[in-house]
Amino acid sequence: MDANRLDHKLDCKTCGTIQMDIPDNATENTPIHCSSCGGYLGEWGELQDDFHRQAGDTQAFDLNHGNITKK
Repeated sequence: MDANRLDHKLDCKTCGTIQMDIPDNATENTPIHCSSCGGYLGEWGELQDDFHRQAGDTQAFDLNHGNITKK
């Protein structure tokens, strides 16, 4: 795994991108799909947990409305 790239649960297993289609009213159990190809990524709660696990204390990335941005 490239240490400079967030992946694991966050990357789409179908097309390889990290682009999430997240509804405005998403809850922990809301199913989230890839905004590129529509592939299932997981539930919103588990994806957020995985993001925070990978980003850790680096604070180099931010997750805001389904967009992962470098700070």
